[in-house]
Amino acid sequence: MKNKDIIKKLTPYLKEYKYHFIFMIFLAIIGNILTLVGPYLVGKAINQIHKSMTRENFIFLGKISICLLFTYIGGAFLSLTQNIKMNRISQQIVNSMRKNAFEKIHKFPLMMFNKMSQGNIITILINDIDNISSSLSQIGTRIIVNILTISIALAIMIYISPSLTLIQMILVAITGFFLKNITKKSKEKRRVQQRYLGKLNSYVDEILTGQAEVKSFSYEQRAIENFRELNRAYKTNAIKAIFFSGFNFPTLNFINNIGYSLIIFVGALFMLKGKINLGELSSFIIYSKLFNRPIASISEAYNIIQTVFVSSERFFGFMDLQEDDKGGDKNIDLKKVEGNIQFQDVSFSYDGKTPVLKDLSFEAKRGQTVAIVGPTGGGKTTIVNLLMRFYDINSGKIFLDKKDIYEYGKADVRRLFGMVLQDSWLFTGTIRDNIKYGNENLSDEDIINSAKVACAHDFIKKLPLGYDTVVSEDNMVLSQGQKQLITIARIIASDPKFLILDEATSGVDTRTELRLQKAIANLIKDRTSFVIAHRLSTIKSANLILVLKDGRIIEQGTHKKLMELKGFYYTMYNTQYAI
Repeated sequence: MKNKDIIKKLTPYLKEYKYHFIFMIFLAIIGNILTLVGPYLVGKAINQIHKSMTRENFIFLGKISICLLFTYIGGAFLSLTQNIKMNRISQQIVNSMRKNAFEKIHKFPLMMFNKMSQGNIITILINDIDNISSSLSQIGTRIIVNILTISIALAIMIYISPSLTLIQMILVAITGFFLKNITKKSKEKRRVQQRYLGKLNSYVDEILTGQAEVKSFSYEQRAIENFRELNRAYKTNAIKAIFFSGFNFPTLNFINNIGYSLIIFVGALFMLKGKINLGELSSFIIYSKLFNRPIASISEAYNIIQTVFVSSERFFGFMDLQEDDKGGDKNIDLKKVEGNIQFQDVSFSYDGKTPVLKDLSFEAKRGQTVAIVGPTGGGKTTIVNLLMRFYDINSGKIFLDKKDIYEYGKADVRRLFGMVLQDSWLFTGTIRDNIKYGNENLSDEDIINSAKVACAHDFIKKLPLGYDTVVSEDNMVLSQGQKQLITIARIIASDPKFLILDEATSGVDTRTELRLQKAIANLIKDRTSFVIAHRLSTIKSANLILVLKDGRIIEQGTHKKLMELKGFYYTMYNTQYAI
């Protein structure tokens, strides 16, 4: 992404505060004038100092000292005001950026999260946006103020001595030429640094999520070594980025010191020839410092701007990623949904090359339970993904009550489904909040009734804080089975038309499984349900069993019918329960 494109995308965020920037520029101009008056007064004061000073000379020096005190205090106050104001604006801008980025996440198709690592997304939302914030607050009105300072100081320097000014400008040209290539290299190194930071965050997230597996395989030492390698790579690139950016100030300082020496030497020669007096030379040297300081500041600001460009490039690249389309424009009347689903010659591929489903056709009628079984990789989960409109089919049709499901909005379709997955998911909050997740208007009575139907009310009431007990996905307040019951209560509260069950009773003890099966039996009553089955004993009562292999339905029917066929399902069942 080119710098001009980044600036164009940043402009809307900055434009909102244009009047604040105008006010800060006004303060900066006033503060700048006060600062530039100082050297002039110093020069006047020096010319008043001599061996035979009179009372008038001392009075004049006193007045100048008071004026200098006023200018320096005034300049410091205005500078402080600008910094406070700019920090507030930068935080407000970052707040908007982060809000927009988080909203963007929820507009991505599910496939996007398979392509981007969580660590990289977190780096963009946190580190890159923080970089933009800190850089904006550091730069602020600095560039405008510095350009103004350079212009006025240069004009005064020319007025005092054009010859000395020429020496100054030659040194500035040499400095600029030297720093140009350094800055270009610094930007590239910063880009690589942020890329490695994304990898580092991804690995930390991965290890934290899989702590149980890390410990069970005694992988701790290897994980530490992997982290060290990533951390070392990040450190190496960070040092390189800092190394190049660190050239600016020492280089400027070195060349400026040479410049001061030349100006003093040549200025002394001019004094001997009567071309300049001591006060003017003193003022020139101070103005020279005032001239060099903003150049160094602009150089530093330019280096900071590279950070803005690198982080903004990543941020806006993220914001430009393709969003998930909203689907059709027809609305679904929930009261009129009967609950029939039909797949007609559906084919699908995740990558557009390797087919996952091939000419799939079946019908699930209202209130029926459809079980989907088959070997791993056969396409069971893919059917669920297509039902939920997480992905779009390549060919064929999916009908909802004999109407093409693609005519409806994706959000409307997803609201029809409730999902009970093998791995339950709870967010940090109270049990009450978790049950009414997505249904914020539920009353306490509705929440309790949902928990009762889900067989969760009894154990919830035994907790010290009951429904106000704070839980999360990571804490150990609840067992796996209890978490699952709460997720079932959540689905009951949402009252979906269709259910998707992915072996929701696996991984729990027998007693808990019986409770879960009772809760699920209450849940599926009068609802069209799709069950991804791993244990075939749990789907004997299903109205329709689909046997998938290599993306095709090779057998379908009831348990009894499939057992009578003595085909693939028969073999799977007997193999699974062979003694």
